[in-house]
Amino acid sequence: MYVCGVAPYDFNHMDHARAYVAFDILYRYLKYLGYNVVYVRNFTDIDDKVIKRAKESEVDDPIALSARFSQEFLKDMHDLQCLLPTIQPRVTEHMEQINDIIGKIMTNGCGYEIGGDVYFSVDSFPEYGRGLSAGRKLENSIAGKRVEVDWRKRNPADFALWKAAKPGEPSWDSPSGPGRPVEVVQELKERALKRAELTEEDICTQ
Repeated sequence: MYVCGVAPYDFNHMDHARAYVAFDILYRYLKYLGYNVVYVRNFTDIDDKVIKRAKESEVDDPIALSARFSQEFLKDMHDLQCLLPTIQPRVTEHMEQINDIIGKIMTNGCGYEIGGDVYFSVDSFPEYGRGLSAGRKLENSIAGKRVEVDWRKRNPADFALWKAAKPGEPSWDSPSGPGRPVEVVQELKERALKRAELTEEDICTQ
C-alpha cells in the first residue's frame, strides 16, 4: 500500500497549487495502476504565522481563523478538481502524538528543555545539516538572520521543537508545561499526524 503525502496547507501563495495538482495526478495514476492508495494531506492549523495573522485581523481566535482558511483551501482544491485525500489530519487534534515524539527525542539525548521551551540539539545528531539546500554549510549559517537569537541555547543552530505558552495564545499540556509545537519542525508534525492516522503497514513511503 502506498502513501502519498504533501506539505500541509498553511496559507501558501496560490502558485503553490501546482504542488497539490501534481500530487493529485500522482494519486490518480497510482489508483489507475490498481494500487490501494492512502493519500495523506495534513493541516498546520496553529503556528506563529496563524497567531500573528489572527492578531492583525478581526478574527481573534487563531484556531477559528485556521478553520476558515482550511475551508477556503478545500474549496480551491474542489475548483481545481483535485480528489479529496484519504485522510486530512490537523495538528491541533494530535498534540498527544507530537508530545510523544518530542519525549522520545529528549529521552534519546537529542533534545533539552529550558524554561518550558524544548530544543533539538544539532550536536547530538552528526548527520544534521547534510541536507541543507544549495550546498550551504551548517557552520556558515548566521544566527539571528531569520529568527531572534536565543542565547540560552547550547548551540546557536539548535532549533525549537516546543514553545512555552505566552499570554493570550492557544496552548496545550506537555511534560515541559503548557505550550505548542513550532512550525519549523514540519517533519516532526507530519510523522506524528501520519502515525496517529495510519498503521505501520500503511506507511510504505513518506
